[in-house]
Amino acid sequence: MDLNHPSQPADRPAQHSGAGDGSERATWLVAGDFLLTINPVDGSEIVPCPPGRRPPAPRRTAATGAGQPEPGPPLLDREEQRARLRSLLASGRSVRLTGPSGAGRSALLAAVAEDCATLAPDGVVRLSGHRRTPRDLLHELYAAVHQVANYRPGPTELSSALREVGAVVVLDDVEFGGAALDELLNATPECAFLLAQRPEAPAPGASSGVADEPVAGIGPEAGRRLLALAVARELTAAEAEWADELGRAGGGLPRHFVQAGAVLRYRALDGRGPLPSVDALVTTLAASISDGARELLRIGLALGGELPDPAALPALTGDAEAATAHTELDDCGLLTRVGRRRRLEPAATAAFEGSELAAEGAARTAALTRHYSWWLAESGTSADEVVAQADVVLAALRAAQQASLHTETTELVRRTAPLLAAGLRWGAWERALRTGQEAARASGAVAQEAYFHHELGVLAICEGQLARARVELEASTALRGVLSDAGGAVAGRRALTLVDDLTRAPAQPPAHTPPFGAQAAVTQQPPPEVNGDETPVGLRAPEPPGQTELTLTIRGRSPEESGATLRRMFTRGNRRNAVATGAGALLAAVLGTVVALGLTSGDPEDDTENVTRDDPATSEEDAPTVEETEKEGPATEEEEPTEDPTSDEPTTPEPTEDPTTEQPPPPDPTTEDPTPSESGGSDDGAGGGQNGGGGGGGGDTDPPTESPDPPTDDPEDPPTDDPPTEDPDPDPPTEDPEDPPTEGDDGGPDASPTAGEPTPTATVTSSHGASATVR
Repeated sequence: MDLNHPSQPADRPAQHSGAGDGSERATWLVAGDFLLTINPVDGSEIVPCPPGRRPPAPRRTAATGAGQPEPGPPLLDREEQRARLRSLLASGRSVRLTGPSGAGRSALLAAVAEDCATLAPDGVVRLSGHRRTPRDLLHELYAAVHQVANYRPGPTELSSALREVGAVVVLDDVEFGGAALDELLNATPECAFLLAQRPEAPAPGASSGVADEPVAGIGPEAGRRLLALAVARELTAAEAEWADELGRAGGGLPRHFVQAGAVLRYRALDGRGPLPSVDALVTTLAASISDGARELLRIGLALGGELPDPAALPALTGDAEAATAHTELDDCGLLTRVGRRRRLEPAATAAFEGSELAAEGAARTAALTRHYSWWLAESGTSADEVVAQADVVLAALRAAQQASLHTETTELVRRTAPLLAAGLRWGAWERALRTGQEAARASGAVAQEAYFHHELGVLAICEGQLARARVELEASTALRGVLSDAGGAVAGRRALTLVDDLTRAPAQPPAHTPPFGAQAAVTQQPPPEVNGDETPVGLRAPEPPGQTELTLTIRGRSPEESGATLRRMFTRGNRRNAVATGAGALLAAVLGTVVALGLTSGDPEDDTENVTRDDPATSEEDAPTVEETEKEGPATEEEEPTEDPTSDEPTTPEPTEDPTTEQPPPPDPTTEDPTPSESGGSDDGAGGGQNGGGGGGGGDTDPPTESPDPPTDDPEDPPTDDPPTEDPDPDPPTEDPEDPPTEGDDGGPDASPTAGEPTPTATVTSSHGASATVR
């Protein structure tokens, strides 16, 4: 194999091709609740999975796993241990086999798996734990029991489905233990596990209930028999004695006897050299094997012990007989099983480290990297083929990174990562992305680094790690913004938007949502709390039958204050209160107009008669006294009449006698009524000022009605909230100032507000028995 120029494509055997170029195809798959589109150009796109896109995942009729391994040396001296393991698994216990490499753990697992084929409903599932995480193994177990295509279940569905799986899981080469192993066991409560680990691997937790079963070497008799099977003849006395010595020195490991049998076969061909010791078995074999096998050893050493699939070796080495060299190494005991494939035995890797076989490692690594880049780019490799060679490709990436081949590493990761994602080997996908990210940063390839950040962010979203996804996606978007990569920036922003949607707290439903078909209850809000001076209309309690009293309060304010008060009322008040207020104001206006028109119509002589005839129940006894008036509505400071020092008109003095004991003399009918300043009274003596002025006197000799005060509203204009434009002059009193006023006199202090009074009050009783008090 030329290290600088791998074999040309024309010289390489044809390989199984996928549908097109694997590095440029876009593939979609469903991952949990997301629809993932693997885009090798701009980066993967992830959106919520639309309805109907989730593929079905029915259970298989018979569970499948890593497949049965190829036949190897027979299992000797393990009958008693094999029966014990089957008994533990039949009782539901999980068992962990521990022993050094070469002790026969994989062979024992295969034999016990055959014995337990009918123990569980889902049969036996064989998995490989080599470079697998607990999450990888859980998904592989799900795929072994269910028929999945382009589908990776989410955490909730995975956990629910695995709790229903009942199988004997045979797991070889487990590299983790402790809490991670407890997580695997707890996720599958109906499964019994048969694990194989090295002694240095972490042990499971004390509460896991896993039984430990050490795998020791075989006895001398079994060793001699195994050596005889390896050479296919009877052993000589010297060879039998050598076999016993190998057993004592090597702990009876079966692999030593397999390697010793290969030494005897090569020794029979050349017929020279002494029999080697246990430590020299590997080096003796390396000197005896063919050149093709020796070249394959160099490739394995450059890849850290990993070996490509035998079908890919002719294209890699340019030797059509490369597959035969692979079989030769396996027969010599220099390879060990890893699932369905082989890798260099750990003892052989350690023995050849630093030898001439490991020389020129950097050049060989560069050639391997170029070969796999071509294999992925030009041969149309499918995702399944890449998944089968995932460990080898990852080993090539690690070797290239250690050799500081950053550009080659970045290019190989860009071609490998999309196919690993499409093949659902997401543990390998993540390792490849992180290797590529480090290589891109070291080589200064900003565009490649942005791509790897984006893919790591999408992977984090699928795994539910939203905080890490945000960090990766923000880094990718920032780098692509610097490069003016519009397509990549759009893909990154879409993924960030999805992260924002997933991290946002869900909207809470209404607290009082009625059930379907039920009517929602109407909650009445209390009326707004307003100040007394802002209340435009107040309705009093109902009066006795035959008399209804409505109180209308009008405050003289500027237009700006009135508008602000009205706005505050409608802003803070309830709509219902606003409607009631408007209705009350309209009712008061209509009622005041009717009363005023009734009082002003007809002759002055008929006013009292009309009122008395229509309301015979009205008398002086029914008129409110001063005490009742004070109880019904005590006057505020603002409403009490004050003396205007600037007014030139005389004011009415305070009464000195009890107004209820003496009636004042009737006013002189010849006395002229004073002319009001703004709106005068009518000829019959009834009138009211428009802006709060006092009205004229009554008839000649008629006593006042039960209303102590004359109406102050203009009979032709409804009351408004407009403030007075100017301070009207008060009407002069119609009575002699020396005469004490009575409660029904028009010139009393309660009925004659001063010029500075902003809130005059009047109570009017209509001919129909309705009384209105206006303040």
